[in-house]
Amino acid sequence: MANMNIRTPRFYCDYINYRLSRGIPQNTYYDVKDTGGSGATASRGLQSGTEAELFDMRPLNLCGFDTGGDPDSRVVISLDVMGESESKISFVAILNHNLATAEGKIRISAHDTKSNIEAVNFGSATAISCTEVVNADTIHSNNVITPATDGSTIVKFTESDLRYFGIQFEGINGQTDAGAVDGTWGSTDLTVGCILIGEYYDMPNSPDLAVQRSIIYDNVSVQESIGGQRYGNMTNHGRQVSATSKSPFSTTTSQQQVFGGRIAYDMNFSYMASTDVMPAEYDTYNPTDDSTIEDVWNLTNGPHLPFIFSCDKDSEGDNAESEHIFARFGQNSLDMQQVALDTFNISMRIEEEF
Repeated sequence: MANMNIRTPRFYCDYINYRLSRGIPQNTYYDVKDTGGSGATASRGLQSGTEAELFDMRPLNLCGFDTGGDPDSRVVISLDVMGESESKISFVAILNHNLATAEGKIRISAHDTKSNIEAVNFGSATAISCTEVVNADTIHSNNVITPATDGSTIVKFTESDLRYFGIQFEGINGQTDAGAVDGTWGSTDLTVGCILIGEYYDMPNSPDLAVQRSIIYDNVSVQESIGGQRYGNMTNHGRQVSATSKSPFSTTTSQQQVFGGRIAYDMNFSYMASTDVMPAEYDTYNPTDDSTIEDVWNLTNGPHLPFIFSCDKDSEGDNAESEHIFARFGQNSLDMQQVALDTFNISMRIEEEF
């Protein structure tokens, strides 16, 4: 996919922050496991940052793990996604990681028994068969992902209603096979900016042709002196990158090679069936149903929570970063205009976050 051409959009909305916004506590539901000790049976806890910050939707706020201090240890993240008909999970996203530099990979498994995704290596859990969306170039044994570069990784999979998901970060040095659990970490400690998990939603059709895409320098102010001379003040220019940290879906490590500004989309979707807009019943949230309100607007609480947005659902694999942004809604009302029997028009404004 080239030039960020707009086709059928896709939304990756996070179940963790949706649950947190509705009163579920982070502790015991979304945890970093730490068994203590060292060696291949030990899981490594945080050395910088907190568990809550691992899910805070601030990708540039890094959490660090002392993997260099215990090269054959694992980092185990346990997530209660409240499955068993309560949720449908179809993607995992790891934003602003350094897995290539730290010489690590990702293992994803799930089960209806919590202890099976808390145990190192997930031996009794179900391997989740993943497909690359962004920066998951090598996938082994269905559920073991080795990103080619530092940055952001998204994988998708067939919808699952298993209740507990486990994400394990493990080393790759000296492994007997890319899917094996006997690898070790490099000398650079693992860092992760943010973890998202949830169900992705594809709009039922492409937006109307009159899509407006903007690149906004909203942190630039221009002032004029008494003598008529103008000068600008820029508090920031948008995405940030360095050798150790990157805004989502940036691939360079040079600040001079980053496109500045904030991307925004104004989109109209016409003649949508009412079943694609509203849920079948509005008296209770039913995750097994699919609609724009249920799978996008409700899960983000309107403009409250960020999400991952793709302007083309079919842009996956090499260079797919270009079609993805970390975003939130730039509106607090999703207006639905009825234009025919059981048929509606809706409009969205989507603005990039950093």
